[in-house]
Amino acid sequence: MVRKDRLKSTFMELLRINSPVRGEAALASYVSSILKDMGLSILVDSANRKTGGDTGNLIANLSGDEGLSPIMLNAHLDTVEPTKNIVLDIEGDIIRTDGNSILGADDKSGIACILEILRVIIENNLPHPPVDVVFTVSEEIGLLGAKNMDYSMIKAKVGYTLDACSPFEVIVGAPYQNSITVEVRGKESHAGCEPSKGINAIKVASNAIAKITTGQIDRETTANIGVIKGGTATNIIPGYVEVKGEVRSYDEKKLERKTREIEGKFEGSCKLFQIEIDGNIFAPTVRYEVEREYNAFKIDKRDELVKRVFDVASSLNMKILTRLGGGGSDANIFNEKGIRTVIMGAGMKNIHTKSEYINLEDMVACVQLLIGVISSWR
Repeated sequence: MVRKDRLKSTFMELLRINSPVRGEAALASYVSSILKDMGLSILVDSANRKTGGDTGNLIANLSGDEGLSPIMLNAHLDTVEPTKNIVLDIEGDIIRTDGNSILGADDKSGIACILEILRVIIENNLPHPPVDVVFTVSEEIGLLGAKNMDYSMIKAKVGYTLDACSPFEVIVGAPYQNSITVEVRGKESHAGCEPSKGINAIKVASNAIAKITTGQIDRETTANIGVIKGGTATNIIPGYVEVKGEVRSYDEKKLERKTREIEGKFEGSCKLFQIEIDGNIFAPTVRYEVEREYNAFKIDKRDELVKRVFDVASSLNMKILTRLGGGGSDANIFNEKGIRTVIMGAGMKNIHTKSEYINLEDMVACVQLLIGVISSWR
């Protein structure tokens, strides 16, 4: 039933439409035209008023058996950059770029799979529940489309987010995440003429960072310092530096404990760098901003969402595994909003790099699984 050639053609057309964060309108228009041709009703919310983008979230509905509970299919429209003027390199079922840009399979493979799922269901008149199709914007910069969505437009209370790598895994959970911004203020002075009258904010921050354990903290928790900005010239002792990091954990208490630990390292570092100038004590200061990016979720392996995938996979002689994820996706927000959602893979590999590629056979497997799930939904 799955038309591999059509799936490939659709995917390639999606790849050629540039859709960076806050610039998804052209892709949303193209996808809308396909959905309208299939007879789906189309809505666009006003999430872009909050995201600052050129379009809101695209929400479509495929009518179905009203006696069945509706189900949601989700992918996001935006990609990381660069994807402008993409040049594709295709060898058999493997699709990649010429190495000068990112492919954008994250998440255009998910979009292409959803469009093929809908086409197969409609063309073959397969039994199905009502399907809410949700294509979000600004996912790559903090799940902003999902966070600012008009949820009155969605009836489904269960769903599948297509935003992972392997189609043979069901991701049943994702962690909490705190984003941390630290501002360290020292004291500027001339590095050559008055070196003893300055407090180097970069050194203060570096001392703290060196004492922070990052990476895999324990089985449930990770931490990272990812951005540091500061200084204006080599002959000026820097008086300001900004550091950005994150903590993720499945345990909220561990999340908050690690967040406080990071804050404490910066406070301790500030005490070490106070100096006396002309009888006056000067000490660096620190300010924190902690934002909860999303909350954790865990779906029981016995849940119908998961069990149905395993049943279909068994009928197709596919081996499926479940696992907990380490990143965030729209599924975190959907679960928080009361839409029980798991994550499935649409075949993307080496995402967010110029070596990103995809195997079309993985996309076909994703489509087959979800067609089976939806057409057997009871």
